[in-house]
Amino acid sequence: MSPRGKEKRMNNLLQLKYAVEVEKTGSISKAAENLYMNQPNLSKSIRELEDDLGIAIFDRTAKGVVPTEKGREFLGYARSILSQIAEMEALYKQTDEKKTRFDLCAPRASYVSQALTDVILSLGPDADYSVDYREAGAMRTIKQVANGVNQLGVIRYQTMYEPNYLNTLAERSLVYEPVWEFACVAILSAQNPLALQQVVSNRDLSDCTEILYGDAAIPALPVNQARELAQAIEAKNTITVYERASQLELISRLKTAYTIASPMPQDVLDRFQLVQKRVDFPGNLYRDVLIYRAGYHMTRLDRLLIEKLRESAQRVVSES
Repeated sequence: MSPRGKEKRMNNLLQLKYAVEVEKTGSISKAAENLYMNQPNLSKSIRELEDDLGIAIFDRTAKGVVPTEKGREFLGYARSILSQIAEMEALYKQTDEKKTRFDLCAPRASYVSQALTDVILSLGPDADYSVDYREAGAMRTIKQVANGVNQLGVIRYQTMYEPNYLNTLAERSLVYEPVWEFACVAILSAQNPLALQQVVSNRDLSDCTEILYGDAAIPALPVNQARELAQAIEAKNTITVYERASQLELISRLKTAYTIASPMPQDVLDRFQLVQKRVDFPGNLYRDVLIYRAGYHMTRLDRLLIEKLRESAQRVVSES
């Protein structure tokens, strides 16, 4: 390739990077600041890219810039290209540091952390690795994966709202694969009188203390659905915590406490002397799905993680 051809290719890649950053920030000035360049040059580069493509990538408004319909499609391809280039560079770049790297953004769920642990253990005691594991709600996870912050994500939603989520994934050029489907359960102390029942109802729980997880950014259930459940039960008392182990410890020690969550692995329940019971709530059917960008080339560890996620979820189902 001639020097001029190489220069043009590098310029095209830079323009893709610029466009993705503008989309991410929603602002030319903020994107220019993040890219350490001045605003006029960034604006010029985006206009040149639009002229080359023959489309408007962004609509300029008083409140900032937003992608056009054609722009969203183009930006999906741009993110995929930049991601694949980054993966190739990481794969073939010769460095002294031979770290194994992978990441996941997912809801707060014991089966997910167990799957992640299984993958790490499979690397062996002498492995050199770096893992980025983030807990987040569905919409934040979608944003993280679409923007390339995380390569893989797991989102959770009530099945009755599935069309809304699938439309959002399609708009962001994200692919999905089912992981598991479940009904929420009540997590109780083994010494709670309700532990003797096979199924508990709203009325059964109304005199109990509900332990709520306080960080709405990383819910076990989507925020609106968790709120609907709380309103349906109208627990006599509530305690809000911001750390998972504290939540389970409180349920273990307060014999009339409970929380509503996805089914947990038996060893976690045993560790805190807890039981899980089916609950009789309308619309109590949820689905976890794995998401990643269209065109993303999965690594061996990515595929192993997906396998372990399904195995861990299936183990929870068989124990329930």
